Amino acid sequence: MKLLNNDLTYSNYYNDTEYISNSMLNNISVSPEYFRFRQDNPQSATPAMKLGSAIHMDILQPQEFLKHYAISPKFDKRTKKGKEDYAEFSKEHMFKTVISESDYELITEITLRVFNDKTIKTLLQQGEPEKIIQWHNEHYNLNCKGMLDYHRDGMIIDLKTTQDASYNGFMRSVRKYKYHKQAAYYMDAVKAYRFIIIAVEKTPPFSINIFEMGDDMIDEGRDMYNHELEVYKYCEENDYWPGAGFDPLDKESERTIHILENHDKI
Repeated sequence: MKLLNNDLTYSNYYNDTEYISNSMLNNISVSPEYFRFRQDNPQSATPAMKLGSAIHMDILQPQEFLKHYAISPKFDKRTKKGKEDYAEFSKEHMFKTVISESDYELITEITLRVFNDKTIKTLLQQGEPEKIIQWHNEHYNLNCKGMLDYHRDGMIIDLKTTQDASYNGFMRSVRKYKYHKQAAYYMDAVKAYRFIIIAVEKTPPFSINIFEMGDDMIDEGRDMYNHELEVYKYCEENDYWPGAGFDPLDKESERTIHILENHDKI
């Protein structure tokens, strides 16, 4: 891996399609057809995604929070004054993401809960938050990108909001969202030797757990991202974007018929 000079910023990172991100690889793992559709039809962030991003910034870059977010008071849009006040507020903050007072209270509670944990306070010191990286993968001759939540001393620290921060509950999230693939993708880029996840629940009492990715999980994640890069490279070179049920590495493949079985009864 060879790190490249950064030309991406927080404002244009998510709109860029020249560099391959971990989330783009997640799309191609669904199918190349789905990847192509998402590239051609960018989707707006869901309310849950917006809340997660706001929590990240309040914890990792608190000095930047009010530059990017505006807290909206309640407006009575049934009245003339309420409509006028809302229009004025919208105009004043047209380049910011607007969040409600209740969401801001939730964000503040979560941030306070996180920094009341001595281990987390120690982890989030003397490093760089929201670090954008760009690198060249020589094996596939592809340019890649990532945004590290927090980077320090050969260590990547990732903040995840979750419904269940227990070991078993969060392991289900790791598998579902392929966090171990993300870990390997980023670790290989910056030659990090540790990947630590701070998992915090989004509902009271905002339980917290801290996990470190083991070597076996990293190895599995590395195999996953390399396969996805191989698929992307092949599809890009051959302009071949098949849907589910076709071999994405063989243009001559025929549709596979899958057998569904109820393994619960075994």
